[in-house]
Amino acid sequence: MDALIFDFDGVVVDSEPVHCATFQQVLRTRGVEMSRDDYYSRYLGFDDHDCFLHAGADAGRRFSEDEIARMTAEKTVLVQRAFGESIQPLRGAVELIASAAGRGVPVGVCSGALKGEIELASRTVGALDHFTTIVSAEEVPAGKPDPSGYRMTLERLARLTGRPLRADRSVVVEDAPAGIQAAKGAGMKVLAVANSYSRDELAQADRIVDSLAEVTVDDLERLVS
Repeated sequence: MDALIFDFDGVVVDSEPVHCATFQQVLRTRGVEMSRDDYYSRYLGFDDHDCFLHAGADAGRRFSEDEIARMTAEKTVLVQRAFGESIQPLRGAVELIASAAGRGVPVGVCSGALKGEIELASRTVGALDHFTTIVSAEEVPAGKPDPSGYRMTLERLARLTGRPLRADRSVVVEDAPAGIQAAKGAGMKVLAVANSYSRDELAQADRIVDSLAEVTVDDLERLVS
């Protein structure tokens, strides 16, 4: 395995309930109601910008770019407060990250979350020092399912490690169909964890598990062998 790249929310940390609640809170101040079911069925996997954009449009509101920026800033404050107080890792995630890094596999993050949120949550659960690079929502030209984020992450890992890393020998860990599509579009293998979607909805992945607690680095190596 040349590289291992993790999505973050719903893969490394149990953050989707926090994101859902804070999206709801900010949208409610603009007169838009978003149900939990709507978030998980329609908006999970979007970055903050696209979630606010689409949730507003679906409610008949067209938010300007300036308004979306203000909403994102408000949500960021709420998310960081929650992450600092109570964020928890998902079972097996930090152990798998540490194991791969300990074996010399370059480990990165490619997420639609903001970098400050990722760094805070990673530090809280003890994963930050194992990541060679983090590619966040601010850095990519388009969010998932566009593959550009995963391509950028692999390119950066190659540059930082000085190794020629091949996409077809790299593994992505994802929890959402849009993320799987993005990783596949970048030519990578995908392990999907059924934390946020059913196994049927994750069927495009190369392997699906119920928890990262049942996954070893050797299991990931077999995906590229």
